[in-house]
Amino acid sequence: MGLIRIRETGAVMTEISFRSMHKKAKTRPVLEPVLTKERLSQLGADAVLNGAQPDFTPPYEFSFEDGVEQDELGNWVTVNRVGPVFAEYTDQDGVVQTVDAQNTTYRAQVDADWAERQRGKRDLLLLQSDWTQMNDSPLDTAGKTAWATYRQELRDLSDHANWPHLADEDWPTKPS
Repeated sequence: MGLIRIRETGAVMTEISFRSMHKKAKTRPVLEPVLTKERLSQLGADAVLNGAQPDFTPPYEFSFEDGVEQDELGNWVTVNRVGPVFAEYTDQDGVVQTVDAQNTTYRAQVDADWAERQRGKRDLLLLQSDWTQMNDSPLDTAGKTAWATYRQELRDLSDHANWPHLADEDWPTKPS
């Protein structure tokens, strides 16, 4: 089921928490394995349905749940918004931190995190292919050349137009 809203308090909780709360109140009967809309209504609660998911653009944006509201049919649904959400504020040094400045800093950090992950993946692929360039490698000259080209393409990834947000097809293909 997911989330349940208590009518009296407006509290929203998971079904597990609802069952636990209900179990602790010893005067209440044991709950059925499946809680129907009717049974929840008898217990003074409503199921919370998943609300519409907003459109967002990864990696800089994400969807997050921001409470619940009633829809036009009277159902309780989750409210989903796009983040991050920045607000202008004055920091402890009296400097105004604008939304644009915060957004720029955030995007730079996202890019730095992605670049670090991509370098880690690239470095692992280089390490795994080190054997191809050793003097005692079983590869012939053409094989060594193909692997050397692949390794150079890995090293050049940071110059790729999509760096650091590379798609699978942006990565070079290992020689066979």
